[in-house]
Formats: sequence, structure tokens, C-alpha cells
Amino acid sequence: MAAKVLMMGSIMMDLILQMPRVPRPSESILGTTYSNAGGGKGSNSAVAAAKAGAEVSVCATLGKDANGEALLGMLKDVGIDVSNLKMKEGENTGLAVIMLEEDGMNRIAIYTGANMATTPQAACDAFEGKEYDALMMQLEVPLESNVHAFEMAKARGMITCLDCGPAQEYPIEKFQGITILSPNETECDALCGILPVDEKTGEEASKLLMERSGCKYVVLKMGEKGSFIYGEGICQMVPAFKVDAVDPTAAGDCFTGVLVKQFAETGDIIASARYASAAAAISVQYLGAQPSLPTKEAIDAFLAERS
Repeated sequence: MAAKVLMMGSIMMDLILQMPRVPRPSESILGTTYSNAGGGKGSNSAVAAAKAGAEVSVCATLGKDANGEALLGMLKDVGIDVSNLKMKEGENTGLAVIMLEEDGMNRIAIYTGANMATTPQAACDAFEGKEYDALMMQLEVPLESNVHAFEMAKARGMITCLDCGPAQEYPIEKFQGITILSPNETECDALCGILPVDEKTGEEASKLLMERSGCKYVVLKMGEKGSFIYGEGICQMVPAFKVDAVDPTAAGDCFTGVLVKQFAETGDIIASARYASAAAAISVQYLGAQPSLPTKEAIDAFLAERS
């Protein structure tokens, strides 16, 4: 049965600027192309889970503007329930400016905009009369809204996951007993002062994060190295698939959305991480955040080729 997932988090319009390299201070660089695509860590994870086969609902806020209308349409197009998505007058829809270099490296500047208008009451409304298997959260909405959604989900026995991005100090103690805590390397460093570069430092960081949050699993996203899983007697790396990357934007969000969907359906964190790694490997081969997110059929075919 398809997992029912609630995403409490951000939705943004991405402006993707392709260029040979990012400019130095006071320097102008001629770009090659620019384009728009749906983005935001929350929205990316939600779309990834939906395209992988989950039944996804979103609890979020858009500005009542052209970008908001466009993003609303994109979510509807992939079958996401938007009944708890608010369009707020006087707010600008969130925006992410992505500078993508020729070598595939990116730098992202974020304006959260209307995302910061998502309230704890919005979380209450999203749970009213509905049942979910899992809750996904990120750090691009107010802390109190995340905490309230988490407490409601925990009381219902749901799987809960906090993607710890963007990188910042964050009171993860407020999410005691969360199922999955999932930072990438820089987010991990911001939270506990350890930059994980291998299994040894991954384990050291995971122990600190687990002590603070009481989580069931720490899932460290370590880019091309793969993911490091810690908890419930597991302490191991799940290697990434080797592909020719074009654009890494949203690869981590893709991983998180598919991981949560798979874990809600199977209860196997290692197998779920491998499946999510396949989805992320597909996503980096294409330009843009949400346009690059693969379907369940594409993920299954990718894994079948490598079995």
C-alpha cells in the first residue's frame, strides 16, 4: 500500500543561472542560460515522494503572486494534495537563486518569503480528519510550526523525519524521539561541530546527534560518498551510485523524500537508503530541482540495470 506522507515545509521558485564559474567580488560574469523550476527543500522532497509512488499532502504557504500560482499548478500536476496549502496576500513566494557552474558545482541563495508565514495552526488544520504514515520537515519554516507538527505526528505514532537544511544551529532537542534525523555534511558540522568525511567521523557525529535528539536513526547525506546510517544496531555506509552529474540541486531532497516513502512502506532503513540513493543518482543527471526527480518506474529500471 502506498505510504501517506505529510510534508510540513517550504515551497520556492528556483531561478537557475548557468555560468562558467561564480563571479568574484565586484566581478560580472556572462552566463550561458537561465531557467525557472519548482523548488524549496520541502516541495522537492514532497514531489520526489509523490513521483516515487507515495500519497503526499503538503502543509505550506505561498505568496498570492505569479510564482505562487505557477508552483501550485506544478504540485497539482504530480497529484499532490494541496488542500492545506495557503496562498497569502501581501507575501512574496519563496525564491532560491541557484548559480550552477560548468563543473556541476552549485551555490544557492535563499529568500524564504511566505514560507515563514506557515503557522502551528496550519499544522493542526493539516491533521484535522486525516491520517498519515509519515511526516517530513525541514528548516525553512518557523521552528514552532515544525515542533507542533512533530508533536502531533509523534502522538499518532507516525514516522517522523527532519531534514536539517539549510545548515544552521538548530535546537534538535525539541524533537526528542524523532524517527530519522538527516543532515548533510555541512549541516552536520553546524549542528555538532563535526564534519563527517568517512565512516569514523560519521559515527562520531551520529552519536552526538542521537544523544541530543533521541532519534531512532541518523541518516547522514554525504554526497558522492553515499549515506551513513546509524542507529538500532546499524553503523554502515550505503554507497552512492556512480553517474555523470549535471546538476546536484535537490539531490539531497530527492533522497530524503524517497527514503521516507520507502521506509514507511518497508521498515527497512538500509534498503530504503539504497532505493533513495538510486533516485538521487538519477536526479543529478538532469537540470533543475523538480524536473529532475524520477518516477518509481525510472528508479526500478535504474536498479534493475545494476542488479
